Amino acid sequence: MHSRLLMVCWRRKLFFVGAALLFLLVLWFWGFLYTTHITENGGKIVSLRELMLGHTHGRHESLLHRLGFYETAANTGTAASRAGAPTYIGDTSQDSNGGVKFVKPTLFSAGSSDVARAGDWDTIMQDHQIEHEPKLGRGRADEASKVLRHISDEMRIAAERQSHYEHELKRMGVPVIAGIGPGGKPGPPAQRLVHFDLKGAPPKVSYLRRLLPILKTLGATGILLEYEDMFPYGGSLAPLAARNAYNRDELLQILKTAFALGLNVIPLVQTFGHLEYALKLNEFAHLREVDDSPQALCPSYNASMAFLEELLGQVIEYHTPADNENLLHREDIERLTPKLTHVHIGCDEVYRLAECSRCRHRLKDQLFLDHVYNVASLVRRRWPKLRIIIWDDMLRHISLDTLQASGIGPLVEPMIWVYTEDIYKFVQSATWEKYASVFGTAWAASAFKGAHGEGLLMPPIRRHLENTLRWLAVMQGEGNRFAHGLQGLALTGWQRYDHFAVLCELLPTALPSLAVCLSTAAKGYFDVSARTNPILSSLTCPEPNGEHHAWLELHKDSLMVTFSRCMFPGSMIYRFMLRLTTLVTEANEYIEDTKQRRGWLTDYNIRHNFSSAARVDDLLGENYRLLNSVSNLARNAASTLAEAYDHWTYGGEFIEQRIFPILEELKRLERAGDGLRKRRVWPQRPLPYLKPFEVLGIDEKT
Repeated sequence: MHSRLLMVCWRRKLFFVGAALLFLLVLWFWGFLYTTHITENGGKIVSLRELMLGHTHGRHESLLHRLGFYETAANTGTAASRAGAPTYIGDTSQDSNGGVKFVKPTLFSAGSSDVARAGDWDTIMQDHQIEHEPKLGRGRADEASKVLRHISDEMRIAAERQSHYEHELKRMGVPVIAGIGPGGKPGPPAQRLVHFDLKGAPPKVSYLRRLLPILKTLGATGILLEYEDMFPYGGSLAPLAARNAYNRDELLQILKTAFALGLNVIPLVQTFGHLEYALKLNEFAHLREVDDSPQALCPSYNASMAFLEELLGQVIEYHTPADNENLLHREDIERLTPKLTHVHIGCDEVYRLAECSRCRHRLKDQLFLDHVYNVASLVRRRWPKLRIIIWDDMLRHISLDTLQASGIGPLVEPMIWVYTEDIYKFVQSATWEKYASVFGTAWAASAFKGAHGEGLLMPPIRRHLENTLRWLAVMQGEGNRFAHGLQGLALTGWQRYDHFAVLCELLPTALPSLAVCLSTAAKGYFDVSARTNPILSSLTCPEPNGEHHAWLELHKDSLMVTFSRCMFPGSMIYRFMLRLTTLVTEANEYIEDTKQRRGWLTDYNIRHNFSSAARVDDLLGENYRLLNSVSNLARNAASTLAEAYDHWTYGGEFIEQRIFPILEELKRLERAGDGLRKRRVWPQRPLPYLKPFEVLGIDEKT
């Protein structure tokens, strides 16, 4: 009996050995997946979720990739390959701007629910059990089936979460961008800078100090201060300071607040182009590249470098605690140790270059690079620990060989700026490769205002958010090219397009846009949950009603209503701008309709004093209402804007630029209408020629 049993076991030894090995393999697979382990590159703990959803930028592939559920975009040949983003096998639909969306695996239902059908997963598990049961035996097959079912449940949960995220984005009007989501890697940029453009509508110091803690809460790590003529220059540079420039005590309060919050402060000092604020003055006009334009400095003039050294010296030394005893108390210096780590030397949009008699014999690119090298070398010589940032736009067309030969690679870090949705349209993949070959690191720059129209009153938040999201995707894909990666993202907020332009959207008006973009940059994706997204709490907004309440719909007018109920610093200005925007739109439509589409109050009628009194009465009824509304708004403007701005900004500039023209046009129509209604006798046709037409050679004798 025993001999027969041994014989049977011996004949089936291969079966038992195979079953035992397979069982051990399953146990090892279970332990590998459901316990965290240490990676080889830096000791990072990798969680189950990272294994499931992808740690593709390190040494670990995602579990979905191992099991064949998706390929990387590089393998599928899609536009997302530049970002190295995962794209599921199956549907490969693209968004309207060419970016590849996350789509469902082929296992998913194509139904309206956008989630995997439980039956699909059950079918897979049944097929697996039928296939392996004869080899393992019923008991062990059931155990292996439970393991794989648990794995499939985790995969389904992750897929459903991504599907819910995409559904909420679409409902809010936010684009779905490949690689950006709750499971996106490698995460948010290390540095998130908020840019303050002080060359237009400079905020009061009290307002800025209220704003900085909010920016810290939203995820800012530093501020980029572009002073232009608002810095308290002294000595030979004293004429540069505007009449309403910050004094040293006011500036000190801004810097103290930033340092106390742990925010890095980076001053931006233009050193080539956009020097209108200095070169417009008689004292510095001799430094211009061309006499008829104060836009750019002549780099071949020896006095130019002396001017820049003094300019940089005054700004940098004021921001260095060791050289400014008033910046912080000694105990604060020891505790907080604030240090000036970077300076931004501008160098963007140098439109007038190689035109003067001293420069025209030189190549433009070489002239530009030599000047950047000289300025950077000056900074490095006087402040050897400072890192130097420049704008990148003047470098994009320059060849790799020329850039490498210039010697600027070890000296500066380019800040690559694009404010539209299609970043690769302006900075192609070849440009990224070129930059990575020259520079060890770089920065990126998006915008939260001042990028889509010189005269806008309200920023288009959805466009700014999409610009931020697409920058996050680009940074994920291109950062690995650089030896030291990308440093971070600067969110720019331009107040003027240049020194001579009118004001763009005011800062309080753009604060909701800044909050949306900054919180997104700080998380690495746009958080669709009102409970975990810090926007509402940071801006002191009321909580949304209901779990499924559309708390932020960027494609609808409800967006304005959402933020109009908030109580953030400057919220009264925000609500004022909403009313002004509505009223200006209504007034402009009325004026255009009256003067262009209607036939009794046009410029022709007014010039010849020729119209119907009854018709004029009918048209002026709306004019009186609008004139009264605009007049009331103008009277309220000063008291409302005074929360954040001095009287030079709201009285001397904003009201004149934004409200006065509408007011004057409505008053002109009123006066013209009054004159037209008084007339009781009219001449025969044809009406006489106007005198000005004689200049064109047109008169009654023609």
